[in-house]
Amino acid sequence: MLPAPSFNTWTIVFLIAAAQGYFVAAVLFRWRRGDPAANRLLAALVTLFSLTLTEYVLYWTNYIYLLPHVANLTAHFPFLFGPLVYWYLRRIYEHRSFQPVDLWHLLPFGLAMGSFVFWFLAPSDLKVNILAGKASFPISRWVYFIILWGRIASMAAYAVWNWLYIRRQSSVALSTPWALRLNGFFAGFLLAYASYFILVRFSFFNLLWDYHISATMTAFIYLIAYAGYAQPAVFEGFAWTDPEAPVKYRNSGLTPEASRSLLLRLHDVMREQRLYRDPELNLEGLASRLGASKHHVSQVINEHLGASFFEFINHLRIEEAKKMLAETTRGDLHVIEAAYAVGFNNKVSFNAAFKKATGMTPTEYRKSHSSSDNADATQGAVGESR
Repeated sequence: MLPAPSFNTWTIVFLIAAAQGYFVAAVLFRWRRGDPAANRLLAALVTLFSLTLTEYVLYWTNYIYLLPHVANLTAHFPFLFGPLVYWYLRRIYEHRSFQPVDLWHLLPFGLAMGSFVFWFLAPSDLKVNILAGKASFPISRWVYFIILWGRIASMAAYAVWNWLYIRRQSSVALSTPWALRLNGFFAGFLLAYASYFILVRFSFFNLLWDYHISATMTAFIYLIAYAGYAQPAVFEGFAWTDPEAPVKYRNSGLTPEASRSLLLRLHDVMREQRLYRDPELNLEGLASRLGASKHHVSQVINEHLGASFFEFINHLRIEEAKKMLAETTRGDLHVIEAAYAVGFNNKVSFNAAFKKATGMTPTEYRKSHSSSDNADATQGAVGESR
């Protein structure tokens, strides 16, 4: 006799969260505000969490016995969570599109799905018996445990990798704290997921504790929903929790004359004081120097210069770095010294921003543009020929 399907307060809450997740994913997928590619990556991530949450609800309510073919369809999604977070971060920082080489990130998921092929092809009555504990799972116990801990290891590796990736990026504006928080929620889900499979081995474990995995997924769904909403503004220089974050300029009150005046002051302060050299410069600090609101400064940068605050500051840094590299030799100024001088806080983010702007690494740019280096090389060649 199979248990009768029923809902309780928690399962209703999680089912509502999953339904809201599907709605958020649909909105993000069609949204053109900000970066559409980044929005679609968020949509994919929230869809996977919503599907997983839905399957969990089916298990807890016993409806899984009525829909046995749904069982374990989301089991290997943890292999996808890490890559999606990484691809999203890479997109918002570097605007990198998906490349064929990125398919390697999907290899563990593909192998895991392949190992479950006998389960997926099993008839529904056999699946019901397996779910009820009346038949054995058609996969070796060791294979199952390898896959299970492989999911945990994969998420842990991506959580660390994503953290290192974020730390290598420029700290312009408030994008880095926000990105770290996003990865922090992912790490929180990892801890909840791993703790369940550790604690379940102890006698004091309560099966209701399984709900904490779904609670973290619910939190992640809502975070992603807000992240998608705030994402463009974060890269305008607003805090992700700032009530002004969804930047809208139609009713800003900034007249065309005031806008042009603010633009002139912006150019003057950047040319005279070179504020972009400060690695901790943010929109609030810049607005304070200009005696204007964050909202108006962001509007001027966006409308007159066609860039976000993040892009504007990095453009100024790269332009000065190009001049430095062209006017100096390796002996006069190392690349890392140029990076620090213009406001970057590490060589990796400097190299990435420089190559994105020029199509060359700083070293390649210096070789092709520095007359001093070329002269030194020519003199060296002449000296050797003598």
